[in-house]
Amino acid sequence: MDSKGVLMTFPMNTYLEEKLKKHFKLFKLWTFEDKRKFFNDYNDFIRAVACNSGRAGLDKIDLVKCKEKGIQVTNTPDVLTDDVADAAIGLTLAISGRSVGIIGLGRIGMAVAKRAEAFGCFISYRSRAEKPNTKYKGALVDESELVSALLEDRLAAAVLDVFEHEPQVPEELFGLENVVLLPHAASGTEETRKATADIVIENLEACFLNKPLLTPVV
Repeated sequence: MDSKGVLMTFPMNTYLEEKLKKHFKLFKLWTFEDKRKFFNDYNDFIRAVACNSGRAGLDKIDLVKCKEKGIQVTNTPDVLTDDVADAAIGLTLAISGRSVGIIGLGRIGMAVAKRAEAFGCFISYRSRAEKPNTKYKGALVDESELVSALLEDRLAAAVLDVFEHEPQVPEELFGLENVVLLPHAASGTEETRKATADIVIENLEACFLNKPLLTPVV
């Protein structure tokens, strides 16, 4: 199967690179100075792309266009849920408080909510759709308003791992003693990175062997 060409768009982790090189013909886009020439030379040979949006979710992928073109898309759900939820609770415990607001009550959000409930926290959330099977109430965070509320003492504290305009972080947050910041690294454990890479490899193998994908999106 090593004759199948797989394109990696930018460096991710060594474990994934080694697995891809072992199973496929790996092309690392950042090592080619002339990108246009690279695509002209290898366009017909590359059968799959391994990429990372930098965030959980599929917001940066045009799923409608992929479906129109017959391009299969997979993701790596669940593998980082526990690590991210643990990090969120660890950050929360760095600041005392009784209310927890969660933006996005998906797998990770729900895992965070369950952990926070164990500490007797009041849970509210904001999600794309109401979650009818929970007792949690609605909430919404605007980053600029969050900063203002902290500066004006309208909000007691905040713990943050993701920011609106990464890698930029609002400068005002650095000087506040009631704020804990993490550089979007909650899922960066060795175990999670390996588990994510394994799912990528298994999906690629399934695709090239015309077998059902493990975690299909489109």
